[in-house]
Amino acid sequence: MGGKVRIGGSGIKRISLFFYQYSNLKVAVLFTGIFIGYLVLVMTHKATGFELSDGNIKSLGMSFGFDKEDITVFFNTRTDDMINAYINFNQVWDVLFGVIYGLMHTIWVSVLFKPFSGKAGSVNLIPLVQVLFDWLENYTLGFLAQQYLVDGTISSSIVDLASAFCIIKWAFSGLTYALILVGVILLIYRFFKVK
Repeated sequence: MGGKVRIGGSGIKRISLFFYQYSNLKVAVLFTGIFIGYLVLVMTHKATGFELSDGNIKSLGMSFGFDKEDITVFFNTRTDDMINAYINFNQVWDVLFGVIYGLMHTIWVSVLFKPFSGKAGSVNLIPLVQVLFDWLENYTLGFLAQQYLVDGTISSSIVDLASAFCIIKWAFSGLTYALILVGVILLIYRFFKVK
């Protein structure tokens, strides 16, 4: 099904069809450039607010889950200002990053699966699920950081919730990259099949 995709239906299907219709290689490359620029120019700069003197920026969300001990060490090794910078990073800059990488991945999956959009359905929206869990993780970690600043405590149940959000986020990230890989393989297959 090449060319334009008819937008109809409601809700998720309409959003999916919108991305199939308006995504193309130029838009995908543009969003990839925006992603790289934001990562290099904004994210790395904003992360220095909670960087340790040894150069360790490590954000909790970059690991595949964490426990109360990891969070305790993270907060204990940082000043209140650094923890506030971490809260700001998670609730502002990383939220915007989620929008950017979510759109970029959704556009790439839409471009690669456009010829199969009738069969693939809303698979192109899977990257947005990763963004949702990234945001849930960010706000849960922000809550933990604020709790730590107020009374020095860390709730084990909230840590478990944030860790679960983090693991789910990374699982959907892996699924997104698997979809992109499958899309590239299908593109190559179609290229050689036509010849």
